[in-house]
Amino acid sequence: MSTLTLQIKKEFLDKILSGEKTEEFREIRPKNSKKYIEYIQAENDEDVQPIQYKQIQFFNGYAKDRPEVMIDVKKSIIQIIEDENGEDIVYEEDGQEYVVAQMVYSLGKIISRKNI
Repeated sequence: MSTLTLQIKKEFLDKILSGEKTEEFREIRPKNSKKYIEYIQAENDEDVQPIQYKQIQFFNGYAKDRPEVMIDVKKSIIQIIEDENGEDIVYEEDGQEYVVAQMVYSLGKIISRKNI
């Protein structure tokens, strides 16, 4: 089963556990894109799609006894960020242009919890 592992602040971990936080957002940048998206060939062009994780393992901190929670992922989408005029926001990194985008994970049931 494919699992995405993410660090998360205690405040947001608590909101996930209480059911108040039902989505997790992660910015897609050139240095982390392989963790979130995969490139596919689409009619003479290259496109991207989200890597489909079945679950997310959230960790709070780096201690051996850190709180951790495994959550089912119901859905994952790539969200393109637009300006107030509905235009894609673009930035440049290392001489290349990229569209500002983020992953949106819809969180499902709690699979397991540890040190909570």
